[in-house]
Amino acid sequence: MDIAHLRDFITVLDAGSLTRAATELHVSQPALSQRMAQLEHQLGVRLLERGPRGVRPTPAGRSLYRDAQQLVRRFDRLSEDIARDRGGIHGPVAIGLPTTVATHLAPALFSWTKAHHPGIHLQLFESMSGYIHELLLGGRLDLAAVYREDDAARPGEVPLFSEDLYLIGTPEPEPESEHEVSVLELREVPLVTPGGRSNLRALIDRAFGGHGLVPTVVADVESLGTMIRIAESGEACTILPLSVFAGRPRDVGARRIIGPVLGRHVAIRTATEFYEPRDAVVAVRRGIVEVTRRLARDGGWEGIRLAAALQR
Repeated sequence: MDIAHLRDFITVLDAGSLTRAATELHVSQPALSQRMAQLEHQLGVRLLERGPRGVRPTPAGRSLYRDAQQLVRRFDRLSEDIARDRGGIHGPVAIGLPTTVATHLAPALFSWTKAHHPGIHLQLFESMSGYIHELLLGGRLDLAAVYREDDAARPGEVPLFSEDLYLIGTPEPEPESEHEVSVLELREVPLVTPGGRSNLRALIDRAFGGHGLVPTVVADVESLGTMIRIAESGEACTILPLSVFAGRPRDVGARRIIGPVLGRHVAIRTATEFYEPRDAVVAVRRGIVEVTRRLARDGGWEGIRLAAALQR
């Protein structure tokens, strides 16, 4: 299998059309189609479904696409490492961070990397957790911050911290306590939350389901800033960690959710658990741990509790 054929295959799926991919690759469409046929013949499986609206991957094609992303990126970075001066750690590192994590971690990690490993080129992707997870599974990232229900050790992961979740906004009728609110008290409170792909949404659904309830979600919102602004408007509430108020005034109520306490755990995960990452990835992972530890101990990251491994 030729690495060039894998590059072509990735381009075809990203473009969604042989014609568009051929234009990007500066080859003729028949020539590109022949390359794809050769790749299918070599592997003995059908990779592409061709139709009037373009191409889409078969199940085997989706699997190859995910693995090809990692293989091509590793090949490119191996070439870069060899070509560069080996006196220091060099190379790009792609990191995916959910927005609530990126707010604190990204600027501090940038400064740490610039000071300790100026040869590393950070590629930071900030989005909602569901999309970050898709990028990681698709081979687009070297590292990603992921949410977990517990802080158990998992292959390829380093636990970072835990955080409780809060009701942001002022519900009607207003709860008795200014500091806490139970899940049962939220059964009719209108909420804006991320969509079904989000870890946060799954956590909320499970908490309500434990009481035989369904949350009153009035809108799926894939934007942290928009969720906060809606909560500030008084038309609905949302559920988020206290860290979302970093750098902004807290002009809206924040009550810790209890009965049960809603919390989540955050870990940093490598793209694969089957082999040790490149030196640059290992260095950035170490930087994430150091930065998280420092921010928590200096009070620069409100509401988080360091994982046991980081407390030492």
